[in-house]
Amino acid sequence: MIGHGANTPMEVFNAGTTDLDELAIFVVDAKQPFSSPASLD
Repeated sequence: MIGHGANTPMEVFNAGTTDLDELAIFVVDAKQPFSSPASLD
């Protein structure tokens, strides 16, 4: 599977001047909390 490994915080943002025309899909584990405090450095 392409992407980051497990337990890796990710952020999606648009820094450009045009609208995005892509779709970001996140696959999550139903046994784990979806959101937890994280620090993106």
